[in-house]
Amino acid sequence: MIWLIGCKGMLGTEIARQLKENNIEFTGTDIDVDITNPEALDKFASSLKNLEYVINCSAYTAVDKAESDVELAKKLNEDGPGNIARTAKKYGAAVIHISTDYVFGAELYNTPCKEDQQGTPTGVYGLTKLHGEQKITAIGCNHVVIRTAWLYSEFGKNFCKTMLNL
Repeated sequence: MIWLIGCKGMLGTEIARQLKENNIEFTGTDIDVDITNPEALDKFASSLKNLEYVINCSAYTAVDKAESDVELAKKLNEDGPGNIARTAKKYGAAVIHISTDYVFGAELYNTPCKEDQQGTPTGVYGLTKLHGEQKITAIGCNHVVIRTAWLYSEFGKNFCKTMLNL
């Protein structure tokens, strides 16, 4: 069983669609299960049978707004992934965590990064995403962190849709 967290966001909606199209069993949650509340995560996870993977698509993604909304960005991008990792570890599930290239904000762009390269974020968004990755690693659950950039989809807000609308 796969638990897809953040299933109603742009990325989560697309992953849910792909899982459905490929007949892969999953359960999706969004704000109905608060990732900042360990008890809520535990309660939901305990209701799942044979939980193998947790895909975390949830995040505070308003990059510019994070500079003034630091507390919420930290709760969603740092505390949430840590809570998810602890829950997954308790139930023996692996975490697939979606992160961002903003963890390398001070690095030159178009330069390949290594898996063990230290993050150099320049803003709150990148810093909170890096701290979330670090919490997952420190908890010691089986996990993969995927750092990506420039997501776009027919779902949600994104740069491509904005340009097409303009």
